Amino acid sequence: MPELKLHFDTSILPTDVLSLCDGPFYEIVQKIAGEGEAKLLQVQGIRSVYSFLNTEDVFEILSVPCNALKAAKELVCLEANDKTFMVKPGCRSSVRYLYQLLQQKREEHLKQITKQKKTKCSYSQSTDSDSLSISQDSRQDISNLMRLTAALNFIFIYFE
Repeated sequence: MPELKLHFDTSILPTDVLSLCDGPFYEIVQKIAGEGEAKLLQVQGIRSVYSFLNTEDVFEILSVPCNALKAAKELVCLEANDKTFMVKPGCRSSVRYLYQLLQQKREEHLKQITKQKKTKCSYSQSTDSDSLSISQDSRQDISNLMRLTAALNFIFIYFE
């Protein structure tokens, strides 16, 4: 089955979102995904967009019995009667949305960089061709000047 490509409105993100780290990054995560999701990333040391996008499953760590995860686990999981935990579907969905939104922002940024490089390259090529035609014109001018100088020398010698 072909994968459905969704498009998101990345204008809700700050323009510098891809460079945010630590506190500002967690604030964005909290606004978009939620407090528990931000806490979960923070406890794992996921401190930036690129770190987040390169983490395969932010929920995988919740299967590890660890006291440091207790607060995050209480926010993003439901505890069953048998003391097992399950990630809340809404939390999983919020993280998936955040991931897709940031991934799309990164792709837009890469396209913009590629477009700028192409523009710069074509400008450079146009500048190179301009300097080539200028240098060809200069050679022709020098050649004409040399012919004129030779003619003047001939005339000067003739009248001496």
